[in-house]
Amino acid sequence: MVINPNEKKKIAMVPSAVVCHIDESALFEEQKGSSAKLKAMVENKYPQLSFIGQPMEDIFDSDFISGSHLDKSLKNMPGASRDYEHIVQLAQESNNDNTTNADRLKKLFSNINKNTAKEDLYWNIKFAMLLAIAKQERCDYIFMADSSTRQAIKMISKISNGRGYSIPMDVGLEVDSCFKDVVILRPMKDMLAKEMGMYNRLHGVDHDVTAPFNWGTYMPPKSSIERLTEDFIVGLDRDFPSTVSTISRTASKLTPHSNIDYSKTCAICQM
Repeated sequence: MVINPNEKKKIAMVPSAVVCHIDESALFEEQKGSSAKLKAMVENKYPQLSFIGQPMEDIFDSDFISGSHLDKSLKNMPGASRDYEHIVQLAQESNNDNTTNADRLKKLFSNINKNTAKEDLYWNIKFAMLLAIAKQERCDYIFMADSSTRQAIKMISKISNGRGYSIPMDVGLEVDSCFKDVVILRPMKDMLAKEMGMYNRLHGVDHDVTAPFNWGTYMPPKSSIERLTEDFIVGLDRDFPSTVSTISRTASKLTPHSNIDYSKTCAICQM
């Protein structure tokens, strides 16, 4: 019996998915209402998907990172050593007092002076929450929305921050050896940020997009290493359009060292 290839059943690679949004409104007023907006969009346009809106201040709850793990992360953050004792005390505060988790989160970042250190801790907290939620929901994969432009910026900035060894895991298309039972996928790593913006505009979905906002937004290039790298990469790509694709292709060729012990994990990035 001969089967026409066109008649073969299409196999759904991802039969179900959960849309997860980390609500950062406790840190940034501009993000207020983002969780409700995205939830309404998912319910109206993608009813087959589930939605989870998790406030970032929940990082202090026992379901995510315990106080001891958070202490290890804070102790090793660049620029945080001066206020380390105060920050550790804050992380270990009991929930019995009147201080809310939102206030604790604000104090946590307000006592770190350098934007580079803030951005690192901010991303580590978000990623730790995504991993915890994926395990709670029994998800096999985490799909990240990193564009090729963002990947190029991340590669250069992480090398500048001394994390060149982890580039294959930070920017790789498929990371399946760092986390137990969870694979990190970046399906849009070959798309430029401008291409994504044009797609959203042409298909009329730009009103559903929530613009990111953090300490580097509207700030001068020298405010942080990542902001400086972003200005450099975007400016260079404007005159030499192959810049981003060249950096991304170089990053995709990197592989983890064969001697890495995957049984040991980092207290900061969970890798």
